[in-house]
Amino acid sequence: MPSTVPDFLFLDAVSLAYRLGQIRYDEQRQALLAAAQTATDALSFMKIVEEHGVGQTSQLHSFLGHVLAAPAYYRATYTLMLGLRKEGEEAEPFLQSTKVLGLVEPFLTVRQRKLFYDAFWWFVRNHQPQFADSKKGMCIGAYATDPKDNASALVRFEDYLSYLVNHRSLAVRQRFDGFPTDIVIAILKRTFL
Repeated sequence: MPSTVPDFLFLDAVSLAYRLGQIRYDEQRQALLAAAQTATDALSFMKIVEEHGVGQTSQLHSFLGHVLAAPAYYRATYTLMLGLRKEGEEAEPFLQSTKVLGLVEPFLTVRQRKLFYDAFWWFVRNHQPQFADSKKGMCIGAYATDPKDNASALVRFEDYLSYLVNHRSLAVRQRFDGFPTDIVIAILKRTFL
């Protein structure tokens, strides 16, 4: 998987298609993500989408074409869906946000969503001064005394996802194989920084 993050226009198209019910299967989502990662412009994006089995006569193809033809309209209309802030609006705290899981959902397969949910909630819980652990009772979070501003939390979260993707345990590495960490972090940074 390339390490470069695709143009946000392509990611927005994927996100909107998913949220509006145009993407129904992991195979479709993976095809669009592959197109987003290798496309250099809107035309090449649509060509790669077609090569991945999205027919020119399909609703999905038509919708993607509209999004790419009028990005300003879609970004203005679906600001909340895309996680975009209005002009001058403050970013909400990353560790207290209810949007995080929804923002990255369009870019993850069903299997990856479960992994992400677990990783995110572990991370949030470990920023709490105390949390209840079913085996250990009340525990102090590993990051409880660290700064909790969005920038430092996101850097730490990126490190944590990278740690899981490159884990020394083969079982953990295999579970996170193909996990789009770069895209997930790019979306979160755009939303919370």
